[in-house]
Amino acid sequence: MADKTEAPTPRRLEEAREEGRVARSIELNSAAVLMLGPYLLLGPGKSLFQWVKTYLVETIAALSTKELTAIAARELFIQLALGILPKLAVILVIILLTGAVITLAQTKFLWSTKRSKFDFKKVNPIQGFKRIFSGQGLVELAKALLKLGVIGWVAFSFLKGKVNELAWLGNVDLRSGIQSLTDLASALAVRVGTTYLILAIADYAYQRYQFMKSMKMSKEEIKEDFKRSEGDPFMRGRIRSQQRALARNRMMSNVPKATVVITNPTHIAIAIEYSGTNMSAPKVLAKGANIMAQRIVDIAREHNIPVVQNIPLARTIFKTVEIEQQIPPDLYIAVAEILAYIYRLKGRIPRPAKAQA
Repeated sequence: MADKTEAPTPRRLEEAREEGRVARSIELNSAAVLMLGPYLLLGPGKSLFQWVKTYLVETIAALSTKELTAIAARELFIQLALGILPKLAVILVIILLTGAVITLAQTKFLWSTKRSKFDFKKVNPIQGFKRIFSGQGLVELAKALLKLGVIGWVAFSFLKGKVNELAWLGNVDLRSGIQSLTDLASALAVRVGTTYLILAIADYAYQRYQFMKSMKMSKEEIKEDFKRSEGDPFMRGRIRSQQRALARNRMMSNVPKATVVITNPTHIAIAIEYSGTNMSAPKVLAKGANIMAQRIVDIAREHNIPVVQNIPLARTIFKTVEIEQQIPPDLYIAVAEILAYIYRLKGRIPRPAKAQA
């Protein structure tokens, strides 16, 4: 098998994208949500915890005066649900939107049109064990252990310095205890989230490296991709050849309409048309060199079109004027002399075109 040492072509990357294969790290989603946690606790979460604290205090205080029956318990549950669910829904929607934005940012708004088919190998336990103990599986295991160790060390170092504060929580009232726990959880989430975000960025860089490595192509694949993108060189050559042949045929079909053919004397031939009644300047109908020039001269003679030798003028027109273009003004005099000569031979003088108002 050919070595895949070449960078992937844009077409290869686009095909992979259409199949839903892009560089992506799920760790970035988790890190973003974890970083968002403290701000949710201080924003929508603050009102939620405040309501929970108030509700728990009032409920506990009322237990001594009310009989806890099934109906009372159901009412307490309904009140708890109606109070928590709306506030909790806001938090969940923010978390979901954050995850969606991070995913779309990684995949550049990928929407794959190709549905992935069910693969029995993915549920095959033997294949699963092979994946676990493969090189990639061992790398993923090492990454998981590294993340666990680093995050665990960060959390341990933070909580180690808060042992006395945690121990003191048993001596404070319920509201103060909940507030202190909320502050500690927020501070811990910021530290852990920052660490996790750094690890997630490194994981995304690794995932992108692995993806680009898997997308590498061999030189043969590069050639095949080029053929698919640009078309087979042989077919392109044939198409261009046919296009040139059609252009030559169209050009030759216009030679019989020429007024004069200017030559150099056999290497270049220029067929020029001029009608003073409807043309403001002479126009080049056809031009060619060598064999094409001889063919133009032959057609001109078949149709009794005058052939005039003028080497400097033929060379200048051949180099500067394209087919179906008019003669530039700086060549008017030279061409006019030839046309005047032709008209004298034919015994007629053309009328100049009328100037447009």
